Amino acid sequence: MPDVIAERTLELTLASGTQEGIRVRVWAPEYSPALRSWVADVEVAGAGHNHKTHGTGIDAFQALYSALFLIPVMLAHYAEDGRLSWFNEEWLGFPEIKLTEP
Repeated sequence: MPDVIAERTLELTLASGTQEGIRVRVWAPEYSPALRSWVADVEVAGAGHNHKTHGTGIDAFQALYSALFLIPVMLAHYAEDGRLSWFNEEWLGFPEIKLTEP
């Protein structure tokens, strides 16, 4: 398995006031002969949940790009449980990525 290339810990504040760490990790893309494409794993874990998936692409850049695109979608689940923050700010540092031309 390739190395983790990026990691960030967010805070989830539940309605009870309890805080939980939510860890987001991305692994370096690697070529998958079985899929005949590049794959970049991404994981969001914490507060009793663990979701790991991957972005794919025809090259390493596209696989990484698609993995980063998945992060806000994966975090939406946690937003239903409470308030997500990064350094006590609502902006989590993951920009919205458009996959098509303007």
